[in-house]
This record gives sequence, C-alpha cells and structure tokens, in this order.
Amino acid sequence: MLHKKIKLNETAYIEMYVPDSIISYGVYRKWPAVVICPGGGYMISAIKEGEAVAMQFLAKGYACFVLRYSTFMKNREAYQNETREINNNAYYPQQILELMETLSIIHEHAEEYSIDPTAIFTLGFSAGAHIVAMEALRWNDETLIKELNFIPQKSSLKPKGSILCYPMLNTRINALPELELSNFQQNMMNEYLHLSTNPSDAQIEALNVENYIQPDMPDFFIWHTAEDSVTNSEDTTAFVQKLQKNGSSCEYHLFSKGRHGLACGNEQYASKEDDVNSTVAMWLPLVFNWMGEL
Repeated sequence: MLHKKIKLNETAYIEMYVPDSIISYGVYRKWPAVVICPGGGYMISAIKEGEAVAMQFLAKGYACFVLRYSTFMKNREAYQNETREINNNAYYPQQILELMETLSIIHEHAEEYSIDPTAIFTLGFSAGAHIVAMEALRWNDETLIKELNFIPQKSSLKPKGSILCYPMLNTRINALPELELSNFQQNMMNEYLHLSTNPSDAQIEALNVENYIQPDMPDFFIWHTAEDSVTNSEDTTAFVQKLQKNGSSCEYHLFSKGRHGLACGNEQYASKEDDVNSTVAMWLPLVFNWMGEL
C-alpha cells in the first residue's frame, strides 16, 4: 500500500491510502478512488470522519484520499476555549479550491497511483459535505476555476459521483433552535464564510447549495437523520426534491434515529455509547452498492 501525505499549502494536505496495483501474480488492477472531506463547521477537521472512513472504503477496493482542507481555527483547543487563533488563509472558498486541486492531482498521477480516472468520487460530512456539494455543482464554474493556481484538464474536476453525509447545505445553521452556538462561534462562522459578522441575505444565499444546481452534475448519494439537531434534514429533503425536478440522479436515505456526526456509526471509532448506531451504519453497504452500479 502507498501511504503518504501531499502538502497543498501551509495548512492543507492530502493523506492518501492507495492499495498496491498487483493483486495476484502478473495481475494488476486500477482502483476506483474516493476523496473524503471531514466535517467540523469549517473551523476544525473532525478526526473520525477521516481515516476511520477511509478504512471502510479501502476494504471495498477504493483508493482513499483524505483531504484535510484549511480550517479557520489553527487548532481544536483554540475552538474549544474560544480563543482567536485563526488561519487567515482559510476564508471561503479556499476549501473548494483545495478539493479541486486534490481531484486534479489524482488525475495527473492516475497512472502512477494505479487509479481509474473515470471512477473518482467525492465524499463529505456536514461542512465537508457543503464543500463536496459546492464543488460538484460548480466544477465548471469559471468564477472558481480562475482562482486556481493551475490549469485543470478537461473534466478532471467533475467527480463520477458525490456522497453527502448529514450535509450542511446552507449557512442558516444558526436559525436552528436546537443548536446553541455561542456569540463567538456565530461571529467566527459568519466571518470566515461571509467576510462579515452580520451577513446580508444576498451573502447567505451565495452559499446556499441549491442555487447552483445545473444540468451537468455528477450523480449524488445523500443520507441524513431526522433527529439531527445541527444540520437540517428538511433542507436536505428539499435539495433532493430540487435535484429531482432538475432531472438529476440521486439516491437519498433519511434515517429516523441518530444524532449529528455519527460518521460510520460503528464500534471501531466510537468514543461514547451514542456513537454506535447499527441502522445508520447501513449507509455504508448502501453507498457501496450505489457506487458499484454507476
């Protein structure tokens, strides 16, 4: 297995897990791949939504690239203690550009890494799903492409499919009565996403994923839980309905039970009792089936 880190800039890197191409004597295989974007509200990078997820996909024959994109807080301690230790290079949409660069790197090195360039997926959790969704919908948006420090190959930025797990689809997260964000957290979130602690409606709408639905998009696999009190499953259902009206392909699973941030929902990476949810964990065999059928 090839395992290494690829530095994108001072604060972002890719951690790659690529199986050996030789699978038997004289028999070689090119692997499908998945780029994984952990959540963390753009402020931090969730631990169990990275390597823990990659292990599941590796076992099913996928090369995995965990993108630790630039986050606004320099470390988790600063976020928890509400101290202003910020990364000035992490203002939105830097994270989307880093995902685009990751996809480009994989395409560029597909032969070296034994990757099937026609089978590269993206996967995101919560805020990471916002990044994945925005990139999937805006992969050919010249407004973003012109901000890249390279010229992408044709269609190299379009994933084969995109997987959204309990996604943050807009930035109206503070409107949820169940979510008690401190003034510090609210202001920081608005600052790095909207460049204002009091964003206008137009600024908020600019980060609403559904506004970028277009004809040329990858297929989507989406799941959420109805009990999620951080990101809103009603927003997700509304997004799916708009995809349907657009004639876009989407598989959607709404589980009745389960809190936000369950990731794989299994025992291996559970730090507390409600990290384990055997029903929600079924999203993994469901998504493997979906990916295999594309």
